[in-house]
Amino acid sequence: MSWSRTLKVRQLLRAQLEMGEDIALLFSDIRGFSTYAAKKGDRAAFRLTQLHEGILKDRISEYGILVKSLGDGVMAAFESAELAILSAVAIQQAFRERNSENPDEPIDVGIGIATGTPVMTDIDFIGHSVNLAQRLSGHAKSGQILVPTDLCAGTSLSEGLHFIPIGERVLKGIGSAPLSEVVWMKELARVSDAVDQITLILTERGTIVVELAKDAKQEIRDALSQLQNAKANEDGAFSAFLQRRIARFTQALIGAPFSAMRIPREMETAGLSLRHKGGTLTIEAPEGNFQLKGVDPSRACDFVERARERAATFQSVPEGRSTPHD
Repeated sequence: MSWSRTLKVRQLLRAQLEMGEDIALLFSDIRGFSTYAAKKGDRAAFRLTQLHEGILKDRISEYGILVKSLGDGVMAAFESAELAILSAVAIQQAFRERNSENPDEPIDVGIGIATGTPVMTDIDFIGHSVNLAQRLSGHAKSGQILVPTDLCAGTSLSEGLHFIPIGERVLKGIGSAPLSEVVWMKELARVSDAVDQITLILTERGTIVVELAKDAKQEIRDALSQLQNAKANEDGAFSAFLQRRIARFTQALIGAPFSAMRIPREMETAGLSLRHKGGTLTIEAPEGNFQLKGVDPSRACDFVERARERAATFQSVPEGRSTPHD
């Protein structure tokens, strides 16, 4: 975006706020950034933030303005919720395409959008709507766009987009709030695990998209890793032995959902084997297997049946013929 256009948008935003009209704030957040930085190092983490910000800048400048970079995320402002959502959809579509080309190193991004009348300074925005949008971005799964449900009624979406309520969620420093998701892919079915850490989406494209929640248990996992590597110290060898046993037991309890971190974020149904039993949905993929536990049995049954039908449809299309896509 040119400086003149940025200045014009800022003036429009300021005029709206002075008249008491709402504007829209957008925050993005990279999932697993701390883990990536610890594993890959600071230089790799910096390159990741640059790639993330570069993708976002182009999609934000078309509809609003980039306010500031937050390292593992950005903040942007728009004249309306409709413009913010169009920008967010363009961002998630870009990351979906990028991840399909780089399945071994996906970039997982969650986006939150809120509206309000924040205080506008020369370089920033301050207020409840800012805090809310940031909390929503941290709560959103990879690929998700979350908004407060009360934003939906007065917001017109473009063709192909729609809202779905996801229920009440507790947001740090804000409290419990009903939230909704902006659905931007052409979906046939979706299913989530009991603790809402992973959502699987079956698309018309004949793929399964994996949406991962922000790793809220990272601190626990770090502590477990330290415990597993514990050595005898002043507390004695017996204490270290107990610590390792506790760590292995606890890891077995919480580790299963995170097995999905090892698989691509979008997979062809034709290359997968799906089955469900009771409240467990199992997916066997060439890259590895993982399970969703505590899923709704009827949803799991519907998801598996539709996925198998979609796989059969794509497998039956003669070579050289076109296939449905979203």
